[in-house]
Amino acid sequence: MFLVRKKTSNEKHHPVNLFAMLGLILMVLSLPSGLGYDQLVKKGITEAVSSTTHASHRASFAVDGDFSQKIQICSHTAIGQGIREAWLRIDLRDIYSIKSVKFWYRGDMIVQLPGYSIRVSNSSVLPPPENSCFTDTDNVTLPNIIENDCVRTARYVWFYRDNDESYSFLTDYFDRPNPIIEICEVQVFGCETGRYGDNCSSTCEHCKNNASCDIVSGACDGNGCNDNKLEPPFCTDCVGGMFGENCKEHCNRLCKNSNCDKTTGRCISGCEGGYLGSYCNTTCPRGKYGPRCSKICHHCQQNTNCHHVTGTCFSGCDEGYKGELCNTACTMGEYGRNCENRCGHCHNHEACNRFDGRCRDCEIGYQGLRCDNECGSGTYGRNCSKTCGACLDGTPCHHIYGHCSLGCSPGWKSTPNCDAPCPPGTFGPNCINKCSGNCLHHATCDKETGKCKACSEGWRNDFCNERAPEPITDLEKITLDHLKIDNQRLLLESEKLRKESEKISIEKVFLKIKEKYLQLKMQSEFQIFPSSEPET
Repeated sequence: MFLVRKKTSNEKHHPVNLFAMLGLILMVLSLPSGLGYDQLVKKGITEAVSSTTHASHRASFAVDGDFSQKIQICSHTAIGQGIREAWLRIDLRDIYSIKSVKFWYRGDMIVQLPGYSIRVSNSSVLPPPENSCFTDTDNVTLPNIIENDCVRTARYVWFYRDNDESYSFLTDYFDRPNPIIEICEVQVFGCETGRYGDNCSSTCEHCKNNASCDIVSGACDGNGCNDNKLEPPFCTDCVGGMFGENCKEHCNRLCKNSNCDKTTGRCISGCEGGYLGSYCNTTCPRGKYGPRCSKICHHCQQNTNCHHVTGTCFSGCDEGYKGELCNTACTMGEYGRNCENRCGHCHNHEACNRFDGRCRDCEIGYQGLRCDNECGSGTYGRNCSKTCGACLDGTPCHHIYGHCSLGCSPGWKSTPNCDAPCPPGTFGPNCINKCSGNCLHHATCDKETGKCKACSEGWRNDFCNERAPEPITDLEKITLDHLKIDNQRLLLESEKLRKESEKISIEKVFLKIKEKYLQLKMQSEFQIFPSSEPET
């Protein structure tokens, strides 16, 4: 950027030297400064339009090729209290890749320049502030020849100012606070769209659809590269995941982030978890897994291998461990492979051994190494050391308390555990029956049935509760024996008569059948020989 220095009082005494110096400066400043790029403003082709016009200072003065900064040949927007914005629009008549914008402001009124912005568009409608490629915000006096970078692709270039109060100091110099634009000449440097670099000698053919690219670097726009295997925006390297000549080869998907050397295909960021080697084609050695194979497999069943990426145990966990990685010990109350089993009834609810489930001691009513078996039939209590009482029908008692759920067998008192036999002289359910007292030698009766083994003299039957008859004489015994013999003979005679009666009944049935047979035979003979009559 350049500044044209104002005359001082001393310079008035040397007019020749001053004019020579000014001529040299104007000649230098008039030269295009966007070296290496085309000057896109062409006299007679490029058009200029301003928001308003002051007197005869029309907008076309800014593109007529005259670099003089005298007001007579500069564009000038109107002056007025009601004006809120001022702009000058340069129409390049085609869309170009723009590098920079250079302009010559009115030489004696640069105080009105601060706060300006340069905007670009492809439409003749005033673009919004977001389309600005430069905005002055320094609130300082500016030089009157300025060049601003404006790397954009556009047809229209706009110079814009509004009545921003931050520049109210203008009223101290010129009692007209409305925005004014006074530009004497404009140059725009750049290239035809699709070209970039020094002298616009390079093309953007590497960009998709031959789109425009950055005028300096050649970076493609958002459309990307013409070859989708090349990395935007410069399209000189293979895209991520590709390598080799013409980027035809795919990086190993196991390269971390699919990032490999663009020439050799070596994985340059390391490998995904579970793999090793320059090309990440080797799985972790046995017993290891994860990133850089730095993790050790945990408690896989019988020391089998785990998955080289995730660490998951293929065959499940060893006794005492659980989880996908088999790195979590069984919690209280669990044991065995994958902690699938529940502890038995360990004493005081202690945890069993998480590997084999053993208990140090069992709760009352349980037995076995794991305390997972109830006391067997007929036992109960701690270590199943107690014997059940006389439960009804031999049913088992409660394995913890010894209670008989169905009651007691006859011969026992009805206590919870049925462990109190009937006292002497009693028998039956709950000992509610009394013995007859007539058992031989005053012995007690059976506590269940009440029977005696033998009776005292004068008593008989199983319970010894029936009086025995008086003893009989020898004659009475003989008489009884004869009576028994007679009874036996009568029984035999009766049986003989019964059999003869059955025989007679059978014969009667036979005779009836024979009679029926003869009747049928006679009827049959008469039907075979019917009577014949003479023919008529």
